[in-house]
Parts: sequence; C-alpha cells; structure tokens
Amino acid sequence: MIQAKFSGYKGLHIALGKTLIAAAWVDGELNNKELECLKNLIMQMPDITFEDWRKLKIYMAYPINTKEQLSIVKSFSEKVFLQDHKKIAWNYLLQILQADGLVNVEEKAFAEELENALEESSSSFLRKIKFFLFQSRIENSPSWHSNLSDRDRFIHEFFDNPVYFIFRKAILKEDFEIPHTKPELQKVCLLAAILCWFAKSDEKFTLDEEDFILKTLVKRSQLSKKLSKCILSVGKSIDVNDLQLSEVTSAYADSSSTQERNELFSIISNLIMVDRSMDSNELEHLRTVALYLEIPEKIWTDIVLNFD
Repeated sequence: MIQAKFSGYKGLHIALGKTLIAAAWVDGELNNKELECLKNLIMQMPDITFEDWRKLKIYMAYPINTKEQLSIVKSFSEKVFLQDHKKIAWNYLLQILQADGLVNVEEKAFAEELENALEESSSSFLRKIKFFLFQSRIENSPSWHSNLSDRDRFIHEFFDNPVYFIFRKAILKEDFEIPHTKPELQKVCLLAAILCWFAKSDEKFTLDEEDFILKTLVKRSQLSKKLSKCILSVGKSIDVNDLQLSEVTSAYADSSSTQERNELFSIISNLIMVDRSMDSNELEHLRTVALYLEIPEKIWTDIVLNFD
C-alpha cells in the first residue's frame, strides 16, 4: 500500500474520510478488504483520533445513496485549497477503489464526479488566496459541527446502540404499531444485538438459533412477531467484526436492573446450548460477557456446571 504524507487540517481529513467511505460504498457493498483499507488510510491521517474513527463508522452502517454521495463530495471539495490536498485525495481514493482488485462502472463514475469537483475548487486562485489569508481560522474550525445534518445528527445514538439506529431506518418502511417507549425499544434492540452476536460468533447462524432469539424477543419483550422479526433481521445484518460486544453489553447493563442482567446471562447460556454443545471459544465469550454484566460468581458457576 502506498503511504503518503501531506500538511492538511483536521476538517479536511474528516471530510476526506467520509469521501473515501462513500467511494467504497458506491457499488452498493462494503467488503472486508475495503473496510481494512479504509481503517488503515483514515487512521494514518494527521489529527485523526480513534474517537473520530468511531464516529466515521456511522457512514459504514448502510449504503450511501447518490444524493448523499454528492453532498459528501461537495463538502470535501469545499475544503480542498492546495494541490497537495488534491494529490493525497487521489492517492487514497485509488487505493480504496482498487482495494478489492476491481474498479467497476459505478466506481469510475464516482471518481469522475470527484475529479470534476476537485478541478473546480483546487484551480480557483481566489480559494488559494483565501486559504493563505485565513489559514489559521480554517485549520482551527470545528471538525464536527454542532449544527449537524444527515448522519452526523445520529452519531451518538449509533455509537450507543447500532441496532436501534439501523432499526429506525427499517421501521420507516413498515407500518408498525409500537406501544413501547424509546428507552424500552432501545433495550430490546440491545438484547437482540447481544444474542445475534453470540449466534454468529462461531460463524454459523442456525435456524434453531434464529427461532430461539425470535421467541425470546416475543416472550420477554412482549413484542409482536412481525416487529420481533424486523429487529432480528437488523441484528443479523450487523457485521460481527464491527459490533463491539463490550460497548453493547455495557449499554444494556447501564439501563437494566441486576435481575434483568442475570436473566440475560441465563438467556445467552441457553442460546449457546441450542446446538447441545459449547466449545472453548463460546465458554470464553460467556466468561467475558459475565464480567461486562457483573454476574455474581455463584450464577456463573451454576450455569457452567450445567454444561458438564
């Protein structure tokens, strides 16, 4: 991978990160090679912190449509003042488009759109004068604005509960009657996220596990079967590699009573035993989540003994 360094500023780096993600999404999918390439490129940019990376992950949650693509490209092009900015953008963009070894028609069209936007902005003498006159103000301007639009408005909600964030999009397409409050529904989505994480942790999501989770959502959360299927579908769609078990489990623990946490731990153990076996990886995952949920040692011991 080509490494390149340049003197930019944080607002430019954030905008470039969004642009690279949009480029990766342009063919409608984000594969593992593109994800790894994005992380390597964005995290090596000057001033980009791990917190910035976590916020940028909201743009990886689901495909970016044409309207949002154009908005992202426009925002980035407005932050390009020097030829050096343009060169680094192309260096990174080409790496993203070639990450999976192919450059398709959609990706070529996106590259041309970006090229046009960059040509218009970076060739402007007035914009270069503006940069040199107001360089300090530009470089110190906020990278994440308080007057947010599009996905940036939901960064904290996505960060705390990715299942509920994506579920909100799904519910707009369906005619659901939801008697639950937002906090109640968020907890249900956290429950689904944790259970789906365990079901997929061995890279096999069986029909029996799916049926177990669906029945759990209906019975435990008193949801309709249709709504439960929607939440389960969202939980299944989230990439296990991007879903931090510690964050989701801690969020559930913070909003639940001791009894609810103990019940969740019991549910997880029953889910693991759906296939009537538990390997060393599943045991270690169970041990880890017990720590996150602050499960008493007696409950942990009793459940493990039942596996023998």
